Formats: sequence, C-alpha cells, structure tokens
Amino acid sequence: MFDTRILRSVGLLLAVLALVLAFGLRTAPSSAGSAPAEVYAVQAGDTLWSIASAQTDADPRELVAQIRQLNELSSTVLQLGQTLLLPTR
Repeated sequence: MFDTRILRSVGLLLAVLALVLAFGLRTAPSSAGSAPAEVYAVQAGDTLWSIASAQTDADPRELVAQIRQLNELSSTVLQLGQTLLLPTR
C-alpha cells in the first residue's frame, strides 16, 4: 500500500524532529516566572557568598545556590573578571 522508502523517510524525519525538540526543550531556559538575569563581573576578593549577601537582606545561602545553578558552576572558586549571571528579584 505505501512505498517502504516513503515510510522510512517519514520515520527518519519524525525521529530527527523528536531529537530537535528534546534538545531544544532541555537547553531552553525556563521562562515561567523567571525575570531576566543581571550580568556581574567578579571583582578582586569577591566570593559567591559576598556577591549574594550584597544582593539580598535575607540569608544568602539560597541565592548562592541559585547563582551556582544559573551559571552551571561546579565549584565556588571565582576568577577575577569572570562574568556571572545573577537572578533578579
């Protein structure tokens, strides 16, 4: 009834489309309830704690965790001049 070449092409097209959608959804930033991030250049002596403390009057631990997650930091070590995205409140 259907040509097998057409079925294979449609199947391949659907598989590629599924991969593109899955990759796009995985890498797209979450926009639900999130505000744009502020860019911050690390100064001499800065730590994640000091940066977070300057941004909030509350306990900075949650903000430190948010900064690490937003910037995909595996460590708390910062480099002079490094740019960080800071969540806006």
